[in-house]
Amino acid sequence: MELPLGQESVARTRKIVHVDMDAFYASVEQRDSPSYRGKPLVVGGSPSQRGVVAAASYEARKFGIHSAMPSVTAFVFDVAAGIAKCPGLIFVRPRFDVYREISTSIHAIFKRYTDLVEGVALDEAYLDVTENRQNIPYASTIARHIKTAIFQETQLTATAGASINKFLAKMASGQNKPNGLTVILPEDAIAFVEQLPIEKFHGIGEVPAAKMHSLGIHTGADLKERSLTELTHHFGKAGQYYYKIARAEDDRPVEANRVRKSIGAETSFAQDLMPLAMCFSSTFSILAYLNNRNYSVAALLGGISPIIYSYDTPLDQQAS
Repeated sequence: MELPLGQESVARTRKIVHVDMDAFYASVEQRDSPSYRGKPLVVGGSPSQRGVVAAASYEARKFGIHSAMPSVTAFVFDVAAGIAKCPGLIFVRPRFDVYREISTSIHAIFKRYTDLVEGVALDEAYLDVTENRQNIPYASTIARHIKTAIFQETQLTATAGASINKFLAKMASGQNKPNGLTVILPEDAIAFVEQLPIEKFHGIGEVPAAKMHSLGIHTGADLKERSLTELTHHFGKAGQYYYKIARAEDDRPVEANRVRKSIGAETSFAQDLMPLAMCFSSTFSILAYLNNRNYSVAALLGGISPIIYSYDTPLDQQAS
């Protein structure tokens, strides 16, 4: 399955690759500590200190453990009875400096092929390889070379997706994890989207998905039947995006120098902070952390918006 240069419009001849590292933080820890290999492992805070799962190894995911889950939930199935959710689960504190260093090395591999690299997170990026440094005509070939180089140079695996736009490339990379490669060809794009459950769409979260179900929208085919007017009525500006992706369309460019509109940092406290004034005073340590990451906190002082959640606030009610 290849993506040759075609004669269609520019929007349909782009060649986009999405690379997603496999259980990145957890895989790094298993790589660096042989005793962790093959065992269920969580990178995150301690369950006794209100920690949160930052990453879970594939061995842990078999037990339903996933990122953003409270560590105590990952640790025990029944909190009251103390029944283990995953016997032998290992908790490891994150080493973000190490992850950032590895991410930098991986991005250097991307740059061997194109300067159009848009990093989404330390473990994820889009590449526009329509025109590339090595004049390789197929996106799938480039993706395969990148995966090989990543493994040879970091001993870590990545999954890649290739297609004609960012949405489809992202969806492709989620089809065959871990260590997979999926290509969605132009002629297969619409059929792929039509059969996709709404919950699987990138950009449609739990809340809009639930609303779509209430409107009788369950698959991409259902979504495609709805007009732009109807979707914008129910979902606002996001309705325009839903209308396009239902037709396998996405004209967003890969932005190598995307301007950051906001920055953020958060922390969980082992004990409740009372009174409320203590919560606000604690934000200064977070500001110091941002400052240490070379952001100009002084320039942001006019636009800081502290958001405080109780420990049991559901994730779908928290701002993203």
